[in-house]
Amino acid sequence: MKKYEINKILVPVDFSTLANNAVQTAVAISKRQLATITLIYVVENAYVLFPPEVSGAAGTLLPQLVKDANDNLSKLAKELRIQHDIVVTHVVQSGNPADEICRWALHKKMDLIVMGTHGTAGLREFFMGSNAYRVVKNAPCPVLTLPGLTPWLDFKKILFPVRMVPHALDKYEAIRPIIRKNGSSLVVAGIVKNNDPESLIEMQALVDTVRRQISEDHVMCGSKVHYCENPATQVLDIANQINPDLIVITATLDSTVKEFFLGPYTQDIVNHSKYPVLSIKPEYELESSGVLKILMQQSLVQHTATA
Repeated sequence: MKKYEINKILVPVDFSTLANNAVQTAVAISKRQLATITLIYVVENAYVLFPPEVSGAAGTLLPQLVKDANDNLSKLAKELRIQHDIVVTHVVQSGNPADEICRWALHKKMDLIVMGTHGTAGLREFFMGSNAYRVVKNAPCPVLTLPGLTPWLDFKKILFPVRMVPHALDKYEAIRPIIRKNGSSLVVAGIVKNNDPESLIEMQALVDTVRRQISEDHVMCGSKVHYCENPATQVLDIANQINPDLIVITATLDSTVKEFFLGPYTQDIVNHSKYPVLSIKPEYELESSGVLKILMQQSLVQHTATA
């Protein structure tokens, strides 16, 4: 995997407390990594669709929604620039929020998306459940999802689950910038099927490889191999026991995983974790993703220039 750096951060906002917490987390990351921030607000299609008898309303409402969003976003960006002395721009799009977030991340070659796991009920909670997972699944870069009502300003303890999936160790390179800037320690958790000696041997070798890489970086590390029936549940249980500041997962497509791991592993962890989750797709999946190719081909309509 090529050397990964965090230079450009994309933050979806809807002016909810949860989204504002994501902004504060992104600001903390930006300061440590010397990265720029782009705030993105998406006007959902559902709010500009009307029955035929009022078809003219959509053409009147959309420009006003975009203007209001741009005014609010411009104000927030200016406040962040003045308060934190960082580079902050903003953009307003219309469409499906998850799709537009991924499209913009691809178009501007973002290094990281930082987002809350759900937003306000008035915006149909578009950060919740399947929509948050849709961003994780389709994004061209790592995605940091943040639960709860408190900003996560540093990542001192990182839970690093390891599964028997292709390119399982790619994600270590992706968290190196975070480790360096946070002075993080790692807890490596190997996940294997109950009563499977062959997988245990393979997993132990994989964990040893991780430990060697980590020791070369002079990072504090603990490790343990865990037997389980459901890997997502096991990872969440471990997290609840050790209270990490961050969980780092390999967000592989289910079809690439052995039978034991079939199922919504990534979705379950993103939706149910009480801790921040950094989801990283292996490079081979990014390159072969049909969704990304479609996003690349579709035109970008920028309703508002960046501030």
